[in-house]
Amino acid sequence: MLHIIFLILKILGLVLLAAVGIIILLLAAFILLPARYTAAASWDGTMDSLRWRVKFHWLIHLISGEAVYENGRLIWRFRTAWKHFDSTSGYKKTSSAASERIRTSAEKTAGSTEDLKDTARPVKQKPEAGKEQEPEAGEKQKPEAEKEQKAKTQKTVSDKKKEKKNSFSEKISAYWDKIKYTFKKLYDNIKALAKKKEKLRRFLTNEIHKNAFLKAVKELKRLLHRLCPEKLEGDIEFGFEDPAYTGYLLAGISLIYPMVGEFLNIRADFENKVLKGSVLAAGKLRLLYILIPAWNLFFDRNVKITYRHIKKFKL
Repeated sequence: MLHIIFLILKILGLVLLAAVGIIILLLAAFILLPARYTAAASWDGTMDSLRWRVKFHWLIHLISGEAVYENGRLIWRFRTAWKHFDSTSGYKKTSSAASERIRTSAEKTAGSTEDLKDTARPVKQKPEAGKEQEPEAGEKQKPEAEKEQKAKTQKTVSDKKKEKKNSFSEKISAYWDKIKYTFKKLYDNIKALAKKKEKLRRFLTNEIHKNAFLKAVKELKRLLHRLCPEKLEGDIEFGFEDPAYTGYLLAGISLIYPMVGEFLNIRADFENKVLKGSVLAAGKLRLLYILIPAWNLFFDRNVKITYRHIKKFKL
């Protein structure tokens, strides 16, 4: 009896071990297997000439996709295992029967609206026979009402003249109060800004915060270095209407030219406004590239303290 129980436990242990092994293999595949990509773009200076294409695959083509933009139209395709998706899969044409039903319902609605309009017309009441129309009381009292209205108008005009004389001095006083309030508010804002500046300076010059910033910059540089494409080719020509802007951009490109100069051919046109060229890039990405910097930052003591201080920091 005991050997049967031991045999069952042994089988369960082997099954559990196999399940754990499969999970570890899948995680290793997700982390270590690279996602390969290829991107290409070209432009001759007009929107109609813009073309680009991006293609990628991951997990030995288990997940793959492609996006193409050409002649002002974007077409994309995506596949995961046996499921296929594309840019036209979500569009369906309305059938003729459905269109006919919609049109019929619209006509019925229009007809019911016309009926409501007809029923809503007012009906004129005829005067009853044998009754004479009496003159209105307002017609008898019209001269007296006109006199009262003229008296009220004259009184209103005189009151307005008095109000204008009093309101002029009040406007000057209110304007002066507004100027004093504006200067006081401006002084308070400058004083508050000085306090915020000092508080921000103390936060940035803190030794723990400086070490956390240097750590984040170091990990970011490492990540960008690993994300650089394995293949990079291109020919780019640019220029602005103002030659000064062309020079500014060329000076900015010179900062990264030592890293991309051997792959890209960059030309500056100081006489014409132009932007054209083509670029081709290909490489691979691994999830491990992102997990390593995230791990290093998460377990860094200075980064943890700085993160807590940032959540509580208020100017």
